[in-house]
Amino acid sequence: MRSMLPPTISLAVIVMLILFLALLSGISVGHAESNPCLEGQDPDCSTAGERTTTDLSDVTDLPEVSARPPWTLLSRNDEAGADYVIERRKVAGSDFSTFRLEAILDSPPDLVARVAVRNVSDPDYHQDNTDKTILRDDSEALIVYSYIHINTPFVSDRDVISKIDRSYDAETQVHHLRWKAIDEGPPKKDGVIRLERSEGSWTFSPEAGGKTRAVYESYTETVGYLPAWIVNSAMSKTMVEGIEGLRTAVREEMQGE
Repeated sequence: MRSMLPPTISLAVIVMLILFLALLSGISVGHAESNPCLEGQDPDCSTAGERTTTDLSDVTDLPEVSARPPWTLLSRNDEAGADYVIERRKVAGSDFSTFRLEAILDSPPDLVARVAVRNVSDPDYHQDNTDKTILRDDSEALIVYSYIHINTPFVSDRDVISKIDRSYDAETQVHHLRWKAIDEGPPKKDGVIRLERSEGSWTFSPEAGGKTRAVYESYTETVGYLPAWIVNSAMSKTMVEGIEGLRTAVREEMQGE
């Protein structure tokens, strides 16, 4: 079963797409603030080029705002029940980018968050090429070890240890899942590349009509023989698969209630 799990989500797709490099260079770009594109309110979203607005949702230190590059639109889908917007932003001093997906789900935040947390903490819910071990799961922390089998010649397997924090704001009714790679768990293995810079988050906030606005952000430096441009190109496809997987899991949960 596929999942939009923290740090490991893009690796399998990235490696497979190495064989199709010629197809990875044709992504069109534009720019979208959070997020008239998702709701079809901005006709400029379908065209290339950048607008001047910088997203401020995760910025509290105002002097840094002007230094942050804007989000660049990678892709969007306006189909009802399957809509999403995917954006990318360059990270200062890195060849890799932060990716952001925003989507509206036809279920309340409590349900969506419950499914997302269950999937993250379930060792049987993972990519087909990934072995997942729960190292710790209590009221203070969830720590997950993931071993990624690359299954491609000349490309080393990867592993990562992730700490996932879960929180809920009763006043805003917003659920958060945040994760970051840590150095706490099994030692490094010979011939396996450990992902040491990887972090991201899920945010689930209420929308009118009992729906959920889901926002996913991810930044990972895969290191080794996986060029940044391949990672950056492949992430859009991977994130679409992830939000489709979450929607499917939520529907299955509703049917089982």
